[in-house]
Amino acid sequence: MISYASQVQNRQLVNFHSYIRILESEKFDFQIKQIKVGDTLLYSPVTHKYYHMEKYKGMIRFTGSFKGHIPALNDVQKVRWSKFRGCLRTDVTFSNGQKCSAYSKLPFKD
Repeated sequence: MISYASQVQNRQLVNFHSYIRILESEKFDFQIKQIKVGDTLLYSPVTHKYYHMEKYKGMIRFTGSFKGHIPALNDVQKVRWSKFRGCLRTDVTFSNGQKCSAYSKLPFKD
């Protein structure tokens, strides 16, 4: 049982880092437009589009202006995005109570 719990925590930590990798990816080169509770508006100068990063039904997902979404992180109980010293701070609590945090050096777009 202890081994299983450890595997779940390791998997969630790996998934969290994969989510941060998408957020910080040069593929989109995201800029922060607006931070709200449960929803952050991003802009990509690469695609010239706006995206929402939001918590939806136990996951964090990216959505565009039209249909479809990209699920980025599952088993999320709570997420909080905030601006901290010029960085985007992401605090996630998973369904099992495990917590992860990251600071992403993304520019804030006026």
